[in-house]
Amino acid sequence: MDDEQLMTAAKKLARWCYSRGVDERVLGCRAQLLKAAVDQAFGRPAPAHLEHALWEQVATLLRQRRDWDRDHQVTPPPPAACLPCAVAVDECPAHAGRRCRACGGHLHRIVVDEGFDSHPCCDRPGGTGSHGVLEHAAQMLGATLLAQPA
Repeated sequence: MDDEQLMTAAKKLARWCYSRGVDERVLGCRAQLLKAAVDQAFGRPAPAHLEHALWEQVATLLRQRRDWDRDHQVTPPPPAACLPCAVAVDECPAHAGRRCRACGGHLHRIVVDEGFDSHPCCDRPGGTGSHGVLEHAAQMLGATLLAQPA
């Protein structure tokens, strides 16, 4: 990869990382995760051997963007709480496998730790109330719902 191709790829990858709240800490991720990030950012499989220079350039661009945001009082996207989840949730050792029973999407550890098995937005009560919300409330009160809502 020549210098111009490297810079073009680094800029695209840095924009992808920035929009997900990923900063230069991405350099601490393992190679498999970095490969997944490249696959997603470019929409095609990454080369078998990722160049360390690409990720060094991405980290430099992300640091520059952080400094620019601070100097120009721009609010960046919220920082990713979990870098593996921001890059590829399926690769996250702490959060993979926890899915919402309603939509099938991944649940964050906080939601699971609080005893929920679905996203709050998936169990918003309707006109008669959501069965999931009612069931959880009943369990919290030590009761069990015996009848299914019609």
